[in-house]
Amino acid sequence: MKLRIDAHPDPMMGLVPLFTAIDAGLFAKRGIEPVFVQRSAVQAIEDMRADRMDLTFSGPTLTIMARERFGLPSRFVSAAALRGTYAGRSADFMNLIARHGVAIERPSDFEGKRLGAFALDGGITHSAPLYLFNQHGVDVSRVQWVPMPFHRMPDALAAGEIDVAICVEPLVTLMLRRGLGRAVDEVLGEGSLAMSSTGNPSLVSNWWTTQAAYARAPELFTAAADALAEAVGVVYADPSAALDAMARHTGQDSALLREIGFNTTLFHPFGMDDPEVKAMYRGWVAVLRGAGLLDHDIDVEQFF
Repeated sequence: MKLRIDAHPDPMMGLVPLFTAIDAGLFAKRGIEPVFVQRSAVQAIEDMRADRMDLTFSGPTLTIMARERFGLPSRFVSAAALRGTYAGRSADFMNLIARHGVAIERPSDFEGKRLGAFALDGGITHSAPLYLFNQHGVDVSRVQWVPMPFHRMPDALAAGEIDVAICVEPLVTLMLRRGLGRAVDEVLGEGSLAMSSTGNPSLVSNWWTTQAAYARAPELFTAAADALAEAVGVVYADPSAALDAMARHTGQDSALLREIGFNTTLFHPFGMDDPEVKAMYRGWVAVLRGAGLLDHDIDVEQFF
């Protein structure tokens, strides 16, 4: 069985179980041949709609917005990265990195600033700041959004093209290591962007497919979900090998990945119909509504 997988353009830590599953032969033993497909746009929505991919990687808010905003019925397949504390493990990181010299001391200081964000489509790095801005009375009409891939944000911050980067690991650590700025998440609440938005724990990335693709080959997605879940155990059994797999597949500096380790991201082998995942989805629905990106409540069961 061939599985056409979204080749995400950024080296996000949530991809570690995928690369581990490939290198450990967990797909192969289930008769799955993983094939990476490059995106034709910043998000893979249209690639999924056109059936160029079977499986894509994003935050759960984009999985929700695929259906609600873009009219593409989506289906959860597997959890990727979590943050907070869960099942005896803890991990988190700050997302908002303000350039040195840019004053961000209170929520209103974000007004008039240029914020680098991956895309303005309801993804987590768009919806979570919007939600918190609304919670704190920030005039969002005065916030200047600058869409760009995560991997461009360090250089954009260094060049003064943006004032604040809303970014992810390992790039956040790279920016801090280069002395490009400082974390300012706590201006908007207790702890990180994710913790302030949804509380603990927070599902921040997942794998999903379309309802149509799942209906055609449920056994393919069930097997893929099993492989990704098994990979979580392999990751924690040999973290060094997992980070080596990440480095090989993404070209990232393995020393940087080891510096981060698993302090920023945690994994858990949830099932495809897990009630705790559904609860975390409900949390993100509330964020989307509070951000003004979703004007009605929805039943998350439609994604499972």
